[in-house]
Amino acid sequence: MTSRPNDKAPTFTHFPHHSLDAYRVALEALGKADALAKKLPRGYGPLSDQLRRASQSAFLQLSEGAARIGADRAQRLRGARAEACEAAACVEALEHLGLATTAESGELLSLFGRLAAMLTRLAGR
Repeated sequence: MTSRPNDKAPTFTHFPHHSLDAYRVALEALGKADALAKKLPRGYGPLSDQLRRASQSAFLQLSEGAARIGADRAQRLRGARAEACEAAACVEALEHLGLATTAESGELLSLFGRLAAMLTRLAGR
């Protein structure tokens, strides 16, 4: 099947999560967490995977929660908060083990802390 020049696929430029500041914080944290995970030396795969999974889950559950209503919304946002806290704990472990600099971990911990605070407030609405 070929597409004709005048056939345009619908574009979606705005989703519920796009209106949340928490979305931008989560997206920034996701990128920085992934960059840190990529730098980890061989033998630290479990920590790398956990950091990636937790930061991805925080981002995705926030996005999903934004599209839900009521108790379901609050549950997803609380789940996103828990994942942000787990990602923060992973960053703390990496710094403790000397695998992340104080600057790297400080920046990420600040982002995950902001995200957790934002999600606490959003889940309470």
